[in-house]
Formats: sequence, structure tokens, C-alpha cells
Amino acid sequence: MLLARAILSLAALYSALGLVFAAAFITRGVTKLDPAARGSGLLFRLLIVPGAAAFWPILLVKWLKSKEHHA
Repeated sequence: MLLARAILSLAALYSALGLVFAAAFITRGVTKLDPAARGSGLLFRLLIVPGAAAFWPILLVKWLKSKEHHA
């Protein structure tokens, strides 16, 4: 039972971090990774929230690397 709680706690933490990241990503990060997303509407940005939340570690690394290239 302890293992199950630990797994669920880690999944909850991962999901919470993903949602926080997704909020930042749809407002600022998506245009850094994909210039074609500039001027995209709210609907597009809301559509990518689940993917951004699920794949946040990968997108975070790409976002940080894009900042290095533009600095």
C-alpha cells in the first residue's frame, strides 16, 4: 500500500508541475520553440495544454536550449 501511495504522489506531483509549466509555456514558450505559433489564438493554445503538461520535461529542455541560442 505504501508503494501505491508513493506512485500516486509522484504522479500527482508530475501532473501539478506539468500544469504550471503548461501555463507558462502557452503564454511565452510556444512562440520561442515554434515561430509559426505567433499570433495563434486562445483556442490553439488551450488545445496544446494537455500535451505541454504531459511532455513538460522535454519541452522545458527545448525551451531552455532555445534561450541559449537567442542570448
